Amino acid sequence: MYIRKMSQQDIEFALTLTTTEGWGSIKLDFEELLAFDPQGCFIAEFSDEPIGMICTTPYNSFGFVSNLIVLREHRNKKLGTELMKHALEYLERKHVVSHLLDGVMKAISLYERFGFEKRHKSLRLEGYVEPKESADIRYMTAGDLDDIDQFDTKFFGASRKRFIESRLRHFPKLCKVLDINGELAGYIMGSERSGFIRIGPWVMKNNHEQAEDLLRDFALEVDGMPLQIGVLKNNRRALQIFQKHKFAQKSFSWRMMRGPKGNWTFSDHLYAICSAARG
Repeated sequence: MYIRKMSQQDIEFALTLTTTEGWGSIKLDFEELLAFDPQGCFIAEFSDEPIGMICTTPYNSFGFVSNLIVLREHRNKKLGTELMKHALEYLERKHVVSHLLDGVMKAISLYERFGFEKRHKSLRLEGYVEPKESADIRYMTAGDLDDIDQFDTKFFGASRKRFIESRLRHFPKLCKVLDINGELAGYIMGSERSGFIRIGPWVMKNNHEQAEDLLRDFALEVDGMPLQIGVLKNNRRALQIFQKHKFAQKSFSWRMMRGPKGNWTFSDHLYAICSAARG
């Protein structure tokens, strides 16, 4: 097996893999990962044919591993192990010392062999919300990006500005902010998928009682499509909102971590993850 850098030409193969797994990825997901770090995603080849992939998202002292998939006919040959070694060595060369991922159950034992430990369940929920306009909520604009970046970094632990900027550019109607007395109190973003709207990221400051207002105002833009969201189980405030609106759990993975422990990405101000690939 040979492991090489992923390129734009590999995205269709990557989408074939995620579609087979039922992950609902879109082309933009991989375009954003490659734009964030052109060196950080990898393709495994055998006899010059692609057979698997893995991606990384290096922030500062921490980063994510994601999209570890090997074609079914090439599994049980320790290829996933080799891809994991390659990705983790890449992060270490980037001086990323704490590594995170969202692991599905069938891969937990592999991740544990690399020293990853379970932290919280990462839930995937789906449901509908009755729309309701709020006077304190407006569309996000490009002029908000610097403030959003500072706000988001405070709670996430690193800058996601490139991802946020891309989501605003591609899905402007699905990006809204909550202002209280002229001060940023929260924001929510979404992306359109095949048959549903995925929410994330979604971050609140201290105005937790108005989080539901932000969600219901966001629902004005979805034309009745179902909403899907990923949220860590430690965020009780967020889960209370989803339970109130009868969101159903579709699946779950485990947010796992290796290396020095920190509170990055675990803040209860994070009402929705951006994605499993980037937190």
